[in-house]
Amino acid sequence: MVWPRGFGGLPSSGGSEPEVKLVEMVPHSDFGQTKLRMRHSLGYGAMAAIHKKLKLLQGLLNGEVAQTGPFFVSVDITRRCNLRCLCCRYHSPLVEHSPLVELPPQADPSIQDLSPQIFRKLCADLKVMRPANLIFVSQGEPFLHHDLFDLIHQAKEAGLHVTLYSNGTLLEEKVIKALLASLLDVLKVSLWASSLKEYEANYPGTNPEIFHRVVAGLKLLAEIKAQERCILPLVELHYPINRYNFQGIEALAGLAQATGCQAVFFAPLETHRRRFAEAALTREEEEWVCRTLVRMKKKLRSGSIHHNINKVLRRYRYGEAVWEKVPCYIPWLHVRILVDGTVLPCNLCDLPVGNLNGESLQDIWSSEALRRFRGQTLTREGLRAMASHCDCGRCCYLEQNVRVHRVFNWFSPFTRLWP
Repeated sequence: MVWPRGFGGLPSSGGSEPEVKLVEMVPHSDFGQTKLRMRHSLGYGAMAAIHKKLKLLQGLLNGEVAQTGPFFVSVDITRRCNLRCLCCRYHSPLVEHSPLVELPPQADPSIQDLSPQIFRKLCADLKVMRPANLIFVSQGEPFLHHDLFDLIHQAKEAGLHVTLYSNGTLLEEKVIKALLASLLDVLKVSLWASSLKEYEANYPGTNPEIFHRVVAGLKLLAEIKAQERCILPLVELHYPINRYNFQGIEALAGLAQATGCQAVFFAPLETHRRRFAEAALTREEEEWVCRTLVRMKKKLRSGSIHHNINKVLRRYRYGEAVWEKVPCYIPWLHVRILVDGTVLPCNLCDLPVGNLNGESLQDIWSSEALRRFRGQTLTREGLRAMASHCDCGRCCYLEQNVRVHRVFNWFSPFTRLWP
């Protein structure tokens, strides 16, 4: 069976023995090919990928029971942070209440860091379930976790492609060399500014000179990679767009080139139920951003910088009410693990479906709670009913949902409810 083109963007199945060789620096223009080579070196063969997608479709047609493991897993490793980003739903100065209100009721707010024991247990499960990707995210800054490099190493030994999100403030020589030795695949640096002025606006109360520290750290990372002739990690700038930085989006291309980054990824601001509405763009500003992003594609291409502009334009086009336009397939593809072991079906959902302290991820993946969640999110009415638990505005998983829907819409009577 030949899969429709729209389905091809899903991650592939993972292997167990990573064999990525650090032999040379990769030109920016080879970014996509390098990621492809990395996946094949990890054992993500084409046949395994097709088999996993067929099993995904089989589960979807069943309605609730997943016939394959997750395609990617997000893991929170710390709640501690050294910044107070303006629109961070955990540490923003705009949030009057404690950031821990974001935790599910069952979560333990006293636990600040993911324990090595829970992570070892998780990796043992993932080695069997074989997702392609593990993403280290956090309610804080991952580099503040004392065992970060050991965690990366364990994930690599389990055969996972590993992505790490960071604010980039701690990229010093010792840290960078440990990062290279860990064989991390992708480092995504979240940077809400392309200039000192924008940094000051988006990180209130923070010394704006830290912007220069982030830029210097990225340049040092590129320099050490060149010296060591290392491919990994590929470095991407992640730039959420808001009222205080949207006029600087064109400058990000030059910043990426100057710091040796291989990609720039933009994202619309997620207001989190209008909590950050004061930083949201007006309709006119959004239209300006979209026109500018379209114009930027040629500039980024000429500079050999990879980007996600077409995906961002889709998110602006779909708007806030994503649940009115496409079902949610994420609980068939993904789970998120919090620092206390709580398992969530989505990054923006507070409805626990299990906890690794008392259950295996394999059991949770097949649990009644997650099965009910999957069935409910396949319908518009079900998604509306989940509104108190799921913050779906400007959904960051829109692209994955659209790709799966293009295929599943042909087969399932459920999706006749959707445009």
